[in-house]
Amino acid sequence: MDRIEIIQLSELDAAFGRLGGSVGPRIGADKRTQDAKEWFVLRRCMGTALATGVFDLPIKIAKAEPPEPDFAAIHGRTHKPALIEITEATHPDDQREMTEFARRGKNAILLGDFGGRFAGGASQPKFVWASEICDAVLRKQTKSICTRPAPDRHLVVYPNSNASQLIFDEEDEREAFAHLKEKIDQEHARYAEALNGCRVHILGSRLVCLDLARGCRLEPRIGRKPR
Repeated sequence: MDRIEIIQLSELDAAFGRLGGSVGPRIGADKRTQDAKEWFVLRRCMGTALATGVFDLPIKIAKAEPPEPDFAAIHGRTHKPALIEITEATHPDDQREMTEFARRGKNAILLGDFGGRFAGGASQPKFVWASEICDAVLRKQTKSICTRPAPDRHLVVYPNSNASQLIFDEEDEREAFAHLKEKIDQEHARYAEALNGCRVHILGSRLVCLDLARGCRLEPRIGRKPR
């Protein structure tokens, strides 16, 4: 079972080592695995989560097996247990297009060329982006991350679709998060029941939203590298 231990925030990259360093190719003999994607997202979220006190240092994180949430953690000097689940906010048409793009070895692509959405672009991708995240959150309401009685549970959502590719800069992303927060606030009772105490964090391209259903605090992604 893969596991890491982070003593200080400055040691984050060393602690992860090769885990989550890259997600791997979409096709071929060494194509990406679900575990690789989960470590990739966890690594990119954890810097901000630790710097802002979502989790305390030191922290130990271990990969878990289904039906358990993806990761089990022990953090802080009091060794508090926590559970972490990773999920992707996307659309199957867009994923098929991304795979076809990789298969053809293209260096550039226009969205929609291979069956994905938004051929010719989109004037308001933030609305679709927000809806994809809401759908991803609600899909987890019957899973262990939302049904377990454990008090410290975290769902990390990673937007990865044609809509997310049309969120070009931090200003766009802030507007998209504002719309997402509005959608959640409008149906607060529904999401509170679905999440059952689980905290939701969104890993954007430039920003991380912490506690989506409890204020949606936006923080810079720590250690973000240019795409």
